[in-house]
Amino acid sequence: MFAIGKDYSREDIHAHCGGNKQSFLPTHQGKVVAACLKPERNPQGPDIVLCSTRAASRAAGRTLARQENAIPVFMRQDAERWRYLGRYAVAQSLTAPAECAPFIGGSGLTIGQVSRVIKFRRVGD
Repeated sequence: MFAIGKDYSREDIHAHCGGNKQSFLPTHQGKVVAACLKPERNPQGPDIVLCSTRAASRAAGRTLARQENAIPVFMRQDAERWRYLGRYAVAQSLTAPAECAPFIGGSGLTIGQVSRVIKFRRVGD
C-alpha cells in the first residue's frame, strides 16, 4: 500500500492500481482507480479536481463522479515522482459553467475547456 507523504513513480502506481500510466484519472475495469494530479492543472488539488473537455478526461470525470469508493490521490512533484496524499472520495460533482468558473483560477484553463469540477473529501487511510 502507499504511505502518505512518500513519492512513487507512475510505474509503482500502475503496478498497484492498474489503469493507463499516462492518464490523470487512470481507469481499470470501468472504475477510476487513482488520481494523478499536476499542480499546474489542478492548483487546488487534491480538494478540487478539474476535468478538461478532451474526450478521455470528460469520460473519466463522468465515471469518477458516479463512484462512491475512495481512491488514492497523488500530486506530481517532478517527471518521475508523484507524492501520495491519501484516499479521497467524491463529495460533489459540478458541470454547469457558472458552478465550475470559481474553481479554474490558476489552472491555465478557460471555462470552455472545463467539463467538470470534482470536489473531493479525504477519507481515512
